[in-house]
Amino acid sequence: MSDFTDKIIPVSGDLPNVRADAQRVFQVLESGGVVILPTEVGYGLMATSAEAIDRAFAAKRRRTGHAQGLYGTHDLQRELHILDERRFEMTRVLVEDLDMSFIGVAPCREDHPSVQALSPQTRSKITKDGTIAMFISCSSLLKEICRLNAPSGQLMVGSSANVSRGGQKFRVEDIEDEIKEAADLIVDYGLQRYHVYGRASLIMDFGQMSIIRMGSCYELFRERMRKFWGVDLPEDPDNKPVLTQAKC
Repeated sequence: MSDFTDKIIPVSGDLPNVRADAQRVFQVLESGGVVILPTEVGYGLMATSAEAIDRAFAAKRRRTGHAQGLYGTHDLQRELHILDERRFEMTRVLVEDLDMSFIGVAPCREDHPSVQALSPQTRSKITKDGTIAMFISCSSLLKEICRLNAPSGQLMVGSSANVSRGGQKFRVEDIEDEIKEAADLIVDYGLQRYHVYGRASLIMDFGQMSIIRMGSCYELFRERMRKFWGVDLPEDPDNKPVLTQAKC
């Protein structure tokens, strides 16, 4: 059984280096490769070219017609989503000021040059009823990759790094071999932050202002939406916060 060490950065004995690691990721994506990246909600499987996206899709054993999302930042969301200023400010504050990461869904600018540059096959995978789902991240690594992608208009398409219905993977060693086999590069930053939930990312439809999936850190998201914008979202029946008075 392969240990995949020839694909993994940082190599044993080295420390994470966001700028250098992002540059390596960008080069692999630009050349048509597939990359496994850390995100707060688990490891993701990402690509930019039509062929690489198909290879990643096949490795996950995803059913035909299953939509995929983009991975990006609040700035990229502003470029691609169609929302009013209040809703854009929600995602900016949540992601950039409160260090959250989640998937936002909204109507998309299908005439945007980066979207138009995608193959028809890829566009059909990432758009659904005129909307695009985007994982909007506070991650330093993903921000740097997006900064490198921006001049060329390269869009990063991805999904969780696991076989379909295989559950989120919060460590590289837990990812199925067939997923790692499909990758050309694996960025291993160890155990990811939201492992305590054992869930995928939450999904919020900012166009309809409704929750699609109550995922990782939903109770924080729900509380902040109510506190700062007066938006009431349903309570998660499976993960209710326990609020107690601290005893001195």
